[in-house]
Amino acid sequence: MIRLIEVTQDDIDNGKPGECNSCAIALALRREYKTDRVDVGIDDYSLPYLMVNTNPFEVKTKWKDLNINSFMERDVLDFIDCFDNQNNMDYPSPKPFTLEVVEWYKIK
Repeated sequence: MIRLIEVTQDDIDNGKPGECNSCAIALALRREYKTDRVDVGIDDYSLPYLMVNTNPFEVKTKWKDLNINSFMERDVLDFIDCFDNQNNMDYPSPKPFTLEVVEWYKIK
């Protein structure tokens, strides 16, 4: 299933730079999926990953792995870079954007 998620100026203003699960993208995921169980980061291959869990009571926890295409990967990496360095004048300010994801489940 394809889902469009708005990362808003409010998310940017209230997110915490350098904190993967409290950053602007994590806040947008929390709002969209109505859960605090999110996982946002950059893997060992320098690719972004986004995951959510909407049911904390399952014994075997099902996580939605949110896939993004290569164009969106670049946008997400650029956003994270700007967001985490927003107090550095050498970086542009992060701007709101629409995140397009494709959901699939995996057992974690």
